[in-house]
Amino acid sequence: MLYYQPLEKTELFHKSPVPTRALFGGNRSGKTTAGGTEFLFHATGIYPKWYPEAQRYKGPIRGRIIAKDFQKGVGEVIIPLLEEWLDSSLVAKKFRNPIGIPVKWTLKNGSVFDILTHEQNTEQFEGWKGHIAWFDEPPPRDKYIATLRGLVDFRGRNWLTLTPLTQPWIYDEIYTKSDAKRIFAVTMDIRENKHLDPKAIAEFEKNLTEEEKEARLHGRFMHLSGLIYKEFDSNIHLIEPFQIKENWTRYFCLDTHPRIPTACVWLAVDPHDNHYIYDELWIGDMTVEQICHAIHVQEGELKPTFRFIDPALDADNELMGGFNIRKEFMKYGIYCTNANNDPDLGRSRIKAALKPRYMPQIRTEMPQLRIFRTCRRVVYEFQHYTYAERHNHQDYYDLKESPRKKDDHTMDCIRYIYNAGPRYISPESQDEPEVEYEGTYTKYPTNRLIDDSKYHELTE
Repeated sequence: MLYYQPLEKTELFHKSPVPTRALFGGNRSGKTTAGGTEFLFHATGIYPKWYPEAQRYKGPIRGRIIAKDFQKGVGEVIIPLLEEWLDSSLVAKKFRNPIGIPVKWTLKNGSVFDILTHEQNTEQFEGWKGHIAWFDEPPPRDKYIATLRGLVDFRGRNWLTLTPLTQPWIYDEIYTKSDAKRIFAVTMDIRENKHLDPKAIAEFEKNLTEEEKEARLHGRFMHLSGLIYKEFDSNIHLIEPFQIKENWTRYFCLDTHPRIPTACVWLAVDPHDNHYIYDELWIGDMTVEQICHAIHVQEGELKPTFRFIDPALDADNELMGGFNIRKEFMKYGIYCTNANNDPDLGRSRIKAALKPRYMPQIRTEMPQLRIFRTCRRVVYEFQHYTYAERHNHQDYYDLKESPRKKDDHTMDCIRYIYNAGPRYISPESQDEPEVEYEGTYTKYPTNRLIDDSKYHELTE
């Protein structure tokens, strides 16, 4: 173990001080070796020189290893790893299960650890107290929570090493929640393992579908293989909120539906052409008047320069007496221009804004678009917005170019804004007319994109 040399990303995994760590990787990327050696460092008390002193255990520990099944997961992966890395002279006793696999280990230094699998009942995971837990391959959530409960007494640590083929809950509760204090997550590509033959990898790749390549080669979640904004990375695109300046150009868009909550998004552009999604609303079961009031309250004095709405909402519904949603919003001071509904233009511009670019002012790379952490709905949709795919049969997927009509409402708002080409416009060039409206809100500035021919609508 003292001669173990981690790869670049596995070294980050080992040195992270947070209580929950996750190493997502393609097949043979080195994730299981990293998880196993991490476990044995603590169990034996033998640490390489590079391992952080503050994260070392000073005495015997109680641990748990969780694998998929006994026959393959334990018998063909975990046991060979223990036999390779754990010197037999350090082992005091082994207790075997009925099929002959050692599932309880006692070391001479007093450390004890068990091996469990997903095949066992969740009740067998309860009633345990320990310092460390290692999950090799995706665990069912109930068994994961039962194990975490046993770590509470010692403020224990847990880590997962897996190829994300199953258990989508891990994406929502661990991968997307990574932060500096509680959860560390890193993804490894199979080609990052320098010990593998590139020709062997290429041969393996020939046998995989495009969806399988995402998980088995690149370590990405298979259930999100059709993710539209793969450029989005919470580590670089999420920032802490700050006060948006009044002289910045601000954009607003809303997307409303009769039976689905109304989505509202605010985006600001600073003089350096940086884009910030700084606010959102996700509100349901409200009248148009109530929604408009909520928007005004949310904005306060920081009114947007431009407002957009889904163009489909600017149609007179003859069955409802000519009801027009855009005009209804205008009655309460929300004056919106019909957005450009080009499905590809906005998405391509968003992808470009998500990619890091060199910033000469700070001499580093940074994406043009960043999002306040408080915009939770926007973040959730960035992480779940996927293309629609139709199954022709179990081994083949007909790839689609259109997104799934789910988790897409703030994504539509952002797309409408980017279809307009958001940019900074200096206050000196903004000479905006005002329109009198005798209603709940008066003397409210109009959107500059509304032409003169429509002003009469505002005062009727």
